[in-house]
Amino acid sequence: MTLTKSVVYEALRIEPPVPYQYGKAKEDIVIQSHDATFEIKKGEMIFGNQNFVGKDPKVFENPEEFVAHRFVGEGEKLLKYLYWSNGRQMDDHPTAENKQCPGKDLVVLISRLMLVEFFLRYDTFTVDAGTVLLGSSVTFKSLTKAS
Repeated sequence: MTLTKSVVYEALRIEPPVPYQYGKAKEDIVIQSHDATFEIKKGEMIFGNQNFVGKDPKVFENPEEFVAHRFVGEGEKLLKYLYWSNGRQMDDHPTAENKQCPGKDLVVLISRLMLVEFFLRYDTFTVDAGTVLLGSSVTFKSLTKAS
């Protein structure tokens, strides 16, 4: 099931369901990136774009490419860079204090179940993958039931 979980995490990395996050700083903080430091004062608005975070080439090798096993084995260390629910995937469960999506763990569980169920029911399939105005699109062109 490790690969199944990695596939779900990779899908969330490539196409985060909620790409933008924002909030007011509760205290003065310093945020550092690879090449800059930002001082944020208490009360200032902070805005994050998960599309940039999940496709950072300094963190993820071939960031635009879907790599099913990216988070398997040593790749599990990359989970600390996977932000998709107003917090890191590896952080504690959602609470009112951390403002993470309350369905965060449910999304991963249901996605894993759906993926496994799909491969139990079908032997082969073909798809057309593309992009639409607000994200990605996948259209199933053919399905062959499992024998």
